[in-house]
Amino acid sequence: MTHLLIFLASRHRVWNLDEKYPRLIRESFPEVEVVTVRDKEDSLRHLPEAEILYSWSLPEKHFPRARRLRWIHLPSAGVEDALYPALVESSIRLSCSRGISSAALADHALGMILAFSRGLATAIRERGNERLRDTFFEGNPMPSELDGRVLAILGFGSIGREVARRGRSFGMRIHALKRRAAAQEPLADRLFGPPGWEEFLASADFLVICLPLTPVTAGILDARALSLLKRSAVVVNIARGGLVREDALVQALESGRLAGAALDVYAEEPLPPSSPLHRLGNTVLTPHIGGLHPHYLDRATAIFLVNLGRFLKEEPLLHEVDKQAGY
Repeated sequence: MTHLLIFLASRHRVWNLDEKYPRLIRESFPEVEVVTVRDKEDSLRHLPEAEILYSWSLPEKHFPRARRLRWIHLPSAGVEDALYPALVESSIRLSCSRGISSAALADHALGMILAFSRGLATAIRERGNERLRDTFFEGNPMPSELDGRVLAILGFGSIGREVARRGRSFGMRIHALKRRAAAQEPLADRLFGPPGWEEFLASADFLVICLPLTPVTAGILDARALSLLKRSAVVVNIARGGLVREDALVQALESGRLAGAALDVYAEEPLPPSSPLHRLGNTVLTPHIGGLHPHYLDRATAIFLVNLGRFLKEEPLLHEVDKQAGY
């Protein structure tokens, strides 16, 4: 009998797995022994017998205990925390729940863009100020239309495409950059490959970052990249904080070299109270909630169930991670 260990305990109740999911797994795969644990001590007790792990992570310090482990499925899309050397070099397979929050993240990105283009961020900060309408344009840009503006999307996977669909509905021109540029892309007015990096950045009115965090992409938006953007440009990061050099971003925002930044992710999370990002008037900050929606664990578990059937039949897995590439 194959041993499956489910460990989704979290300090946030929304991330814990309802009992209906283990029950569904047991009913669908009676040949699998399903063990559900709710705390670290219980998980460590069962980990040596587990062949499959459905969990947010397997911490590196506990890896030596996973002596029989053959496959890990993460209910998240991001995998960077799981890619420590011991796991990367092992034969353990890794898959993730890519795509389950693409629509929510795209909605979040467009909401952030509207916060800047229509002056919503300023209005929310100044709520209760009766003189706001008379003083709104003192030091604030006039609300603008999105129609005709360039929405530059860095990373054109499932999230980037959803951002593009929403941007097109606002009349925006879509510029996209991906590692392997295809000859045609119906959702993009212009598609760039890596050689067009500088032209791509220079074209952006709003730059939305949708890349995975890998050794290649870490810090990709550094001081040099930020200097290529228009002074009127706004950076929107809904992906991972490590993609942006936060010190360089703060400097660009403080100096007026960049019009604004809308951030859902940060180099350190939660964002420390001492971060200068809090005091800047040209930022919109949310606490890594862009991917949240009521169906998150439903969708993640649906992918896991498909993959469990494939794993037992020794078939290719959905969203299997190339551990060397990092995604």
